[in-house]
Amino acid sequence: MKLDLAVLGHVSIDHIRFPGREEIVYPGGAAAAVATSAALAGASVGLITKVGEDFPKEWLEKLSLVLDVRGVQILPGRTIHIYMIYHEDGSVDAPVDMGVAQKMGETPIPEEYMDAGLFHIAPIPPEEQLKALKRLEGKRVSLDFNPTYIRDYEKKTGLMREIISRVEVVFPNEREALTITKARTVEEAAKILHRWGAGLVVITRGERGVLVYDGTFREFSALPISPEEIVDPTGAGDAFAGGFLAMYSRGAAVEDCVKKGLERAREVLKKTGSWSI
Repeated sequence: MKLDLAVLGHVSIDHIRFPGREEIVYPGGAAAAVATSAALAGASVGLITKVGEDFPKEWLEKLSLVLDVRGVQILPGRTIHIYMIYHEDGSVDAPVDMGVAQKMGETPIPEEYMDAGLFHIAPIPPEEQLKALKRLEGKRVSLDFNPTYIRDYEKKTGLMREIISRVEVVFPNEREALTITKARTVEEAAKILHRWGAGLVVITRGERGVLVYDGTFREFSALPISPEEIVDPTGAGDAFAGGFLAMYSRGAAVEDCVKKGLERAREVLKKTGSWSI
């Protein structure tokens, strides 16, 4: 069966540590967050990633209920572990143990995935995103970003420009868009990203909704949600991208893609962890 969407990127083991509490361990990773959201929005989705032998079998089984997991490589060693360590003074440390999640741009793509309607490259180092894009030459590709790589976005303008020139859709948040382009306003940033080659620029703005630019600006308000309903903000942007791409990969109008993305983002806010399942 031809896939609507194939997603490449990290699937992680996330550790949350609050002062005086026991550590909480969740399944994480932007690729899984996007992929599960898209699957729950009705798309047929394949996942392309690397995990270690420590990746819980029950998590992989859970993914397999909604995704095609033939693209998940299980390698000797450790899965990428991401730690969110919250301190009494309000500061946060976020060390990462990369494990087997090196050179993600070189991760094997199953032959059965190569006729997918759309490929999405989740946040990995920019150099690795470019590797993946070169392998997907001629395919329809979208990608997004992550604050982890904000220094690269700030300093490697030439690299970022080449990456943007190769993709159909980009999903920066407001800070990422401004950092990548050196623009002073989000509207100016959207125009620059479009000029660099992105056919569709989708900028997420949290509570202020979404700005879309494809030569014409369109603004969409965030869906209402009360503070009491928000359990965990982790993964809301990925859930939005997944819902958007589920519709976009099947030819829906941009307005319908944004609507589905906002619906999926709201739903993931109501649960613990970044996966939509």
